[in-house]
Amino acid sequence: MSNPAPSSDLRFASPDGLPADYKDLLIRMLSIQSRIESEYMLAPERTLLKPLALAPTAEDKAEYAAFWSDEVRHASYWMKLLEDLGVTVDGKFMASPMPIYIFEMRDQAEDWLEYGLFSFFADRQGAYMGYEWVGCSYEPLARIAERVHKEELGHAAFGYRLIRRYLQREGDRGRELLIKHLAKWYPAGLDMFGKSGSKRQFDYVRWGLRRRSNEQMREEFTEEIDNLLTKLEIPIPDPSAGRRFS
Repeated sequence: MSNPAPSSDLRFASPDGLPADYKDLLIRMLSIQSRIESEYMLAPERTLLKPLALAPTAEDKAEYAAFWSDEVRHASYWMKLLEDLGVTVDGKFMASPMPIYIFEMRDQAEDWLEYGLFSFFADRQGAYMGYEWVGCSYEPLARIAERVHKEELGHAAFGYRLIRRYLQREGDRGRELLIKHLAKWYPAGLDMFGKSGSKRQFDYVRWGLRRRSNEQMREEFTEEIDNLLTKLEIPIPDPSAGRRFS
């Protein structure tokens, strides 16, 4: 992706004096990010210790630990942005339902390959969202967006390397397991972008908090992951099977 142009001519330099509709959308968007990423900071027993125990090699463990550290820093960004908007990320906040179900699948992962699939899909979606925020109308978010985007790209690349190394180690057995896991991870990956007919997505675009619709991002995302799976010589799953959103 090339460096994007600003998503609109609107600019808000601080949380002071934001239009009510804009502030509501901004808090909703940041709350989703904080709910999914603050777990790295607040629940290390699930987000760090469990995956480290499953990681089969020292290389995998070291790469995952670096990835986890980045996500903890991202969590601190969302916490600060929300605090400035009057929202505290506390126990009550974290008790709210997980807004994107692929993150629940991460916690249910039973093997190291599933952690690779999580990064392959979820962190790639995180990079897509980070790209949306580069040059967005809320300047405190725009200032951190480029770093978030680049780091999430790195995490997605880590997921791909993890899958590739797993296939190299496990051969046909690894390939069969990957195909089996993709039956649930592939639809969950496409569902991360939400409903194509959602009204709120266009409100985000109108206020300069995003550029693309849910379906535009999903289509670009699908093309990208399908190309990567093809490089691994893995058959592409049916994109309509197992979906919760369309």
